[in-house]
Amino acid sequence: MSTRRLPVYLLLDCSESMAGEAITQLQAGIASMVDHLQSDPYAIETAHISVITFSNDARQVVPLTEVLNFKVPKLAVRTGSELGAGLRVLMDCIRREVRKTTPSTKGDYKPIVILFSDGQPTDDWEPVAEEIRKQRSPGIANIYAIGCGPDADFATLREITDIVLKMPDMQPEMWKKVFVWLTASVSSTSQALEGGGEGRNLNLPELPAGALEIPPASTGPYLVRQVFLHARCQRDGKPYLMRFARRGRSDTFVALCSHPLDVVEKMRTGPTGQRISTDQLEGVPPCPYCENPVAVACECGTLACLDPRKGVAFACPTCGLRGSAGVGGGGFDVHQALG
Repeated sequence: MSTRRLPVYLLLDCSESMAGEAITQLQAGIASMVDHLQSDPYAIETAHISVITFSNDARQVVPLTEVLNFKVPKLAVRTGSELGAGLRVLMDCIRREVRKTTPSTKGDYKPIVILFSDGQPTDDWEPVAEEIRKQRSPGIANIYAIGCGPDADFATLREITDIVLKMPDMQPEMWKKVFVWLTASVSSTSQALEGGGEGRNLNLPELPAGALEIPPASTGPYLVRQVFLHARCQRDGKPYLMRFARRGRSDTFVALCSHPLDVVEKMRTGPTGQRISTDQLEGVPPCPYCENPVAVACECGTLACLDPRKGVAFACPTCGLRGSAGVGGGGFDVHQALG
């Protein structure tokens, strides 16, 4: 059995905008990829996989593990999209886990990094991106950045790698196609390396039609296409996320849906510049737990659902304030979610 490994790092954005079907399909895709690689003799010989997630922090949730022993982690949506922190953890893991070539032994093959991101970073990502750029010749890894959905910031991704792909549709069938392509890419790379193909241009599979494409060289100024607001169910205090989509290029965002959140953590709000007026929001996504169709803002900043059939009595699930809900004159500002 070969002692040289092909490290594969999955760097995953688990911010609020991944809530719902996206995070479910991302986890299912990883499970499917690993299942197929475990039946590939070349991948069994070489491929080792690690998972790093980033949101309000970054963490390696699975260390570099051989394919046969890899267990798919449970992914959870959290506040924020700290891409810089994720890249820092990635570089630290590569330095610590990837075996270097010495005068007497050959080290591991150059790692493959697959970055999934569906939004714009919320931290200071530029310094670590600059470090990665300085190491492009030779690079520390072959980095593939996949921008998912309407909010992906391709200008930022191009600062990290030259290989940037667009996943415009995040429906379940598209996720399946993307992970079939990724699986085939890892398999073909493993086979080529085992056959002495190190240093040559690898022939990766063609991009899956409709699922992955090369984004335009210039996409113009970054325009946020979605807005997310944290809220709590007034009945039991469970957290959820309200999703709104921009109407065309206007300043109005239309209610789409709401997503339950698995992780209960301290509510984080954006800086002053990440507020939005309720005048810009059209409609209210119903609470995913009790289907209440109304949202109320407490003085403490909490948004909570309200059942209008039971009157206007309000009890804040965060601070406990009790009172009567009412409609104010004109809009007011609320905090957007970080990511």
